[in-house]
Amino acid sequence: METNALRRRRVLSRSAAVLVGLAVLASGSTALAAAWCVASRLAYVGYVAVALRRRSAAGAMAPQTDVEPAWQRFSARASWLMFNDAVAIGALCLVTRGTLDLPLPVWVTVAAGLVLVAVGIGVKMWATASLPPGAFHWRSFFVTDDVVRVSATGPYRWLASPMYTLGYAHAYGFALVARSFWGLMGAAFAQAMILLLAAVVERPQLQRLRERAAAGQSMTTPPAAGALTK
Repeated sequence: METNALRRRRVLSRSAAVLVGLAVLASGSTALAAAWCVASRLAYVGYVAVALRRRSAAGAMAPQTDVEPAWQRFSARASWLMFNDAVAIGALCLVTRGTLDLPLPVWVTVAAGLVLVAVGIGVKMWATASLPPGAFHWRSFFVTDDVVRVSATGPYRWLASPMYTLGYAHAYGFALVARSFWGLMGAAFAQAMILLLAAVVERPQLQRLRERAAAGQSMTTPPAAGALTK
C-alpha cells in the first residue's frame, strides 16, 4: 500500500515534470520542445529496456526475497519517466500548434483527433484490465509465476500488443486536435521506440518463458501472447 510519504514524493516529482513542461511551453521554442520530447522518450524507453534486460538476464539467480520491493522501485521510476514523457509530448503539440496544414475545416481535425484520443485511452484501459495487476509496469519480469495465469482476453484476442498499437492512437489524436505537424512526428517517434522495446526486450523474454514451459522446468502451460508484450 502506498504510504503518505510515497504519495507526497510522487506528487512532487510529477509536479516538477509539469513545471518543466510549462517552462518549455512559455519559451515557445520548437527546438527546445522537440529536444525535450526526444530526450524524455529515450530516457523512458532506455531505462525500462536496461532494467528489464538486467532482470531477465538474472533470471532464477535474482534474490527471490527481493522481487516485490525490486518491482516496486522499478515501477515508481518507470511511472515517473512515463509521466514526464507524456508531458513532453503534450508540450511539443502545444508549442507547435497550428503547424499542420490540412485542407480540412478545423472542426474536422479536432473531431477526428478526439475520436483517436478516445480510442487510444479506451484500448489502454481495456488492455490493462485484461492483464494481471502490475502488468502495466512489467511485473511479470520480476514475479514470473504471474505469467501462467495470463489468458488471451480483452483486446489480446485480436492484437498481440494492443497498448503499443491502437493504444497509441491518443498521441496522434492530441496532435491532430492541436493541428501540430511536429506533434504527429513526436507521436510516431514515441510509438517506434516502444515497439522497438517490445521487439528487443519483451518478446525475447516471452519466448524464453515459453521454452521453459515447454521443457517443464517451471510452468505447466505456456503463457498466452500478450502476457509481456502490451
